[in-house]
Amino acid sequence: MSERSPSVRPDPKRTTRTSGLTIRSVAIGVALVLAICIGGPCSLWVVGSTDITWSHFPNGVGIPFLCLVAGNILIGWRWPGWVLSRAELITIVVMGLVATGIPIFLVGYLLAIPTTPHYFASAENQWGKHVIPYLPDWLLPSNDGLAMTWFFEGLPFGQPVPWMTLLHAWVFPLIMWLTFLGALYFSCFALVVILRKQWVERERLNFPLMRVPEALLETGSGSSFVPDLLRNRIFWIGAAVPLSIILWNILGYFYHFIPQIPYHYPIQVARGFPTIEFNLNGPIIGFMYFVNLNVSLSIWVFYLLTTVEEGIFNRFGVGVTEGNAFVWGLPSTSWQSWGAFVVMVLWGLWMARDHLKDVVRKAFDSRYPVNDDNELLPYRIAVKGFVAAVFFMLAWLHQAGMSWPVASFFLACVLITYIGLTRLVIQGGVYFVSTPVVAQAMTMMTFGTNAISPQGLGALGMSYSFFGDVQSVFMPAAAHAARLHDRMSVGRTGLCVAICLAVVVGFVASIGYILYVGYDQGASNFNSWFYRVSSGAGLLAFGDVMDKMKNPAGPDISKLGFFGVGGFVMGALTLMQYRFPWWPLHPIGLPIAAVWMIRRQAAAIFVAWFAKTLIMRFGGVDLYRRAAPFFLGLILGQWIGVGLSFVVDLLFFYGNGHAIMHA
Repeated sequence: MSERSPSVRPDPKRTTRTSGLTIRSVAIGVALVLAICIGGPCSLWVVGSTDITWSHFPNGVGIPFLCLVAGNILIGWRWPGWVLSRAELITIVVMGLVATGIPIFLVGYLLAIPTTPHYFASAENQWGKHVIPYLPDWLLPSNDGLAMTWFFEGLPFGQPVPWMTLLHAWVFPLIMWLTFLGALYFSCFALVVILRKQWVERERLNFPLMRVPEALLETGSGSSFVPDLLRNRIFWIGAAVPLSIILWNILGYFYHFIPQIPYHYPIQVARGFPTIEFNLNGPIIGFMYFVNLNVSLSIWVFYLLTTVEEGIFNRFGVGVTEGNAFVWGLPSTSWQSWGAFVVMVLWGLWMARDHLKDVVRKAFDSRYPVNDDNELLPYRIAVKGFVAAVFFMLAWLHQAGMSWPVASFFLACVLITYIGLTRLVIQGGVYFVSTPVVAQAMTMMTFGTNAISPQGLGALGMSYSFFGDVQSVFMPAAAHAARLHDRMSVGRTGLCVAICLAVVVGFVASIGYILYVGYDQGASNFNSWFYRVSSGAGLLAFGDVMDKMKNPAGPDISKLGFFGVGGFVMGALTLMQYRFPWWPLHPIGLPIAAVWMIRRQAAAIFVAWFAKTLIMRFGGVDLYRRAAPFFLGLILGQWIGVGLSFVVDLLFFYGNGHAIMHA
């Protein structure tokens, strides 16, 4: 039975597209981008509250969007002509989504890792001998005039800001980094354009995270300004559940005799086995309700199987014992999941081969009978721009120190990761997710560190600046923008301009704010492990580089063996899915079964799967649609609670806030 959205259905008669690029939508969108890119680091690192950029539809976008909808309702009653149109609201929310990955997981690392070598180098760690000589100077901010020392420690009291010294240290390296990031962002955007029709029209992936904006923009009955969702009592019942828990805990901030309701419950099943964490997170349950049952079943079943497998490996000592930098998952099964991840992406591209041929032909022959009017970019620009961006990135990586084969392999792994994460979000509805293994580890374990030059290892270490803790990345946000553009009939030119503006403003605001606070308070004083003096991101990255330089080794057969097993099992599961309609498990769960974030989500995914199974079995599609507002309420209720908690932290607990982790 079909599980379509209960609130928004495409109108086949609507062919004209409305531009959402107006002065007020741009002004509000830029304000939202600034709030995210300044508020994100401020909330997490300064106030000590919840990360408002975490996930692929975070609080930092959801709460302002809900406020805009509420403001539209209030304005509509008095001044109907001032109401923001649906196209304007979509433009604003897209600008927010594409900015969420910038401040913490991109700029945060970009300012933490390249700043480390000159500041932390000492006679004890021997970085001056083993690391710095092999790093490209043009990517390292200079410590001339103590520019990096003051960034980590703060300017001395009463010391005026030495603008010329800071400009000399920062401007050129940042420009070089931003040119690469610009090419990377464009290549991801082009990939979304190239693959959108395959994902949306051929495979009919359902984009679960977009159910919230679609529902809040639907005003098909009653008032022209009040969404049908907000007029539904079931929605408010759902919203009350997480909101009540958070409000109760907020009281506990002030009165310590009030017991806190914990957000997650870790359980150690047995010695050597990974902990199982019960985290009944409202947005996870809410979004997962809109995922196909075989997909949600797959995620929690493969999670349990992987947990048992890793525990057995640990008890018998037969698994991988040596970890890799920025690989946070289970040591052995992470490589197994990574093999499944790569097969998932390559199989998806193979299934799209006919579509990809059409796209390439259209790109080089405008008369070829393929329509690209519904895409955010013409295929000609997307394909040729993607090729140009890839060649530029390869040349950049080669100039940074990688050989051509290493640079090509590494970049291929990076793009495979982005495509795979995007698919997991738009098909699996995974609220927050990372890659099982980073591209640097795969490159070093495949080639062997003895076959990569010291300059190549140094460049791989530098690359953790943009590809280390791979979360809240741009490509899923771009895919969501394409979905809203297609489903809500928004003009593509205006939306593309809005996306570009959000990216530019986001980088400028994030870099400017973090540098300002760093020189004012000292980055090492942030409430963040990124800039920690003893074990920060830079120490992790370059400590790993130095270890590989001093202890070169060949390809890691053990890790590659787990990689091969994961790929083989994924291929078998994919074959079962396509050949046998009765097969219950979708293979999508295996590529992320070992990712540490799934431990935080598995219990909530199980609850959503179990509830939806009962609803579909006893009430069918009709009950599924009538129950949908309750699950949307779980999402918005938690967002509202997180927003209230942040305001309380800002007013009363500045610097000692209460993070509702992964909310």
